[in-house]
Amino acid sequence: SLDWRMQLNNYLQLSQQNNILTWEQSCSGPAHARVWTVIAYIRNIEYGRATAATVSIAKEEAARQTLAALHAERAGR
Repeated sequence: SLDWRMQLNNYLQLSQQNNILTWEQSCSGPAHARVWTVIAYIRNIEYGRATAATVSIAKEEAARQTLAALHAERAGR
């Protein structure tokens, strides 16, 4: 799988905005069936949100969504 978090970090560094990304993660469900939700924020605005069985899978998907949204914004300018 592609490393979306690394791609997102690289993208933000190239645009000199690597300090604007923040993450929030929460966990729900019983111990044997935990579900993680990860939200990616750019300048405190939600750009990506994903839910998965592990933090890292959820974070990868949230990073993918964030990168897609940033590319779409840039294309729309």
